[in-house]
Amino acid sequence: MQGMKRIKQCTITLTRNCNLRCDFCFKKDGGYSADNLMEYPSLKRVVDFCCEAQVKYIFLTGGEPLLYPHLTDILLYIKTRKPSISTAVATNGTLLSDFIFCKNLIESGLEYIDISLKGKDSEEWYAVTGCDGLAKQLQAIRNLSTLPVEFTCSMVITPDNVQTFCETIEKAHNMGAKQFSFTFVIDNNNASEKDLKYLEKHNPFALIESFFSQINKLNNITTEWWIEYSFPLCVYTEEQLSQLKGKLATPCQIHMNNAVTFDTTMELLPCDMYLNQSLGRFGTDFSTFEEFKSMSKNAYYKHFLEAIQKLPSDKCVSCQHLMSCYGGCPVLWKNYSFETLQWFKEKYLMMSSH
Repeated sequence: MQGMKRIKQCTITLTRNCNLRCDFCFKKDGGYSADNLMEYPSLKRVVDFCCEAQVKYIFLTGGEPLLYPHLTDILLYIKTRKPSISTAVATNGTLLSDFIFCKNLIESGLEYIDISLKGKDSEEWYAVTGCDGLAKQLQAIRNLSTLPVEFTCSMVITPDNVQTFCETIEKAHNMGAKQFSFTFVIDNNNASEKDLKYLEKHNPFALIESFFSQINKLNNITTEWWIEYSFPLCVYTEEQLSQLKGKLATPCQIHMNNAVTFDTTMELLPCDMYLNQSLGRFGTDFSTFEEFKSMSKNAYYKHFLEAIQKLPSDKCVSCQHLMSCYGGCPVLWKNYSFETLQWFKEKYLMMSSH
């Protein structure tokens, strides 16, 4: 791997505070402290760095980024400093039930919003998040559909919602949502049980098969949907891949080496899945884009990224899907090996055919 030459996107964690407690959240181990937020002067410095690096997109996340007290201020600052930078936010959307708040964010320069859907009804919402925010989220979607902003409704597909997610999508679509993205749940923890025992409890093939059993129903609601980068493409059958033609997101920033992520303390992370893995600290190890490029060539930075960019198997090299897959999300390989996954796939498909 060579040092990074161009940054396309910068992801900034504004706060670890959140008004929900989603059971599948990969950031829950970071805690939900209201005091854990990026100081506004520090945030402006990161934006200045982005301007110097000529990034195209700044993606604001959390926690729940809409709880950040200086959100409109930083949006205005970005547009003043570099109007060409597009801004986006990932949110559960409940606070956007306030139409005036929605309007103010968009007028401050927010250009794209990703709303994370939680469930089809109040009962499912409460089971997933610990509260019932369904009505507020649906009102938020209705609000956004009347305003000049692009937005997507995203959803994490889990064993608990895979048979009912279309009902969630239909409700959002009826409120005015036009496009949808899906991510298969990724376990960001080091499980106590590994390999075969892990896969027997967290069967990716059963999850994917259940998702595909709903595709006709989904396509009757909308054809504007795609799947975010997660599993390696060899998890899918060729028939499933043919149904996903044009509906798979590109590989992540770790494999593309085209983005940076900062946490609330200005630590540089490989991506926001790696909550506690700093590659360097803004303001200490680098403060300018030129200093960042130099740091990205040092041994620690290069060796760590090379380790998580490593293909899970030598077989990946000759795979026809290599340039669309790169072995899937690196986090997946915490709990099982490529060889065990392939063995389990053959066993599962054999059992399914009988």
